[in-house]
Amino acid sequence: MGNASGREKPKPLIVGGSPSVDPGAFKVTFSMQADHELGTLKESDKPNAFHLPWRDGACTECEIPLDSTHIEYFFTANLSGCSLWYKFNDGNIVIRHEARGDPVVQNQHRIAGFKCVVDSRLNPDDIQLVVDPETHLRTSRFYVVYALLDHDARSIDFRPQHVQQTKNLFSKVESYELLKSSSIVVPFPEL
Repeated sequence: MGNASGREKPKPLIVGGSPSVDPGAFKVTFSMQADHELGTLKESDKPNAFHLPWRDGACTECEIPLDSTHIEYFFTANLSGCSLWYKFNDGNIVIRHEARGDPVVQNQHRIAGFKCVVDSRLNPDDIQLVVDPETHLRTSRFYVVYALLDHDARSIDFRPQHVQQTKNLFSKVESYELLKSSSIVVPFPEL
């Protein structure tokens, strides 16, 4: 162990909102803001990322061509009872955001050849929403997942983050704390 003084605690990577109200995946340009952990997504004709929103009671899906070397990132909506799945198919990676927690539905993903990246329902304490009536602070815990596509190493690195958001309901000021994070590196299939 070392002395942690002087070290800044790691922050989660959070992206602000869906770039569009249309259903489906979006090709977007991602840019990181230097002053805090929030990144921005904008729909783009020259994308470097894909964003996959969620849909209430359903599954959303996107396909990212593995030969698209300009695509460096993947983002999905927050997971608070949802799960994230992937599989490789005909030179693409297919990623699903499943909003239903039904074991039958999840088994259908497995039968179809998908592998689970994260299931936010596994630990009930991970997903919380509490409002303190005295301080008017809303505290919520959820998962945020993004991925880095490394075309040179021919892999995708999924980064699940367990995050706590605290928001003052009067001032609307919010902050994020990274509770835990992991990395799941998956090699691309052989050509």
